[in-house]
Amino acid sequence: MSASDERPALEGERLTDLPEFELRYLLDDGERPTEVTVYAPESLETTWLTVDASATVSLEEVR
Repeated sequence: MSASDERPALEGERLTDLPEFELRYLLDDGERPTEVTVYAPESLETTWLTVDASATVSLEEVR
């Protein structure tokens, strides 16, 4: 098995055809957050994802 920095091609789908999500986030402490919670405010279900702040990355670093 080999590793590569190349992104896999989307078969039959364009990037504009992929779903979009309206997400918001909350921090447990605005000055020194230890947890980040991401949620969908318009969702009728109670769903969220909370992660340790040290495991997060800036959106500028996301490919």
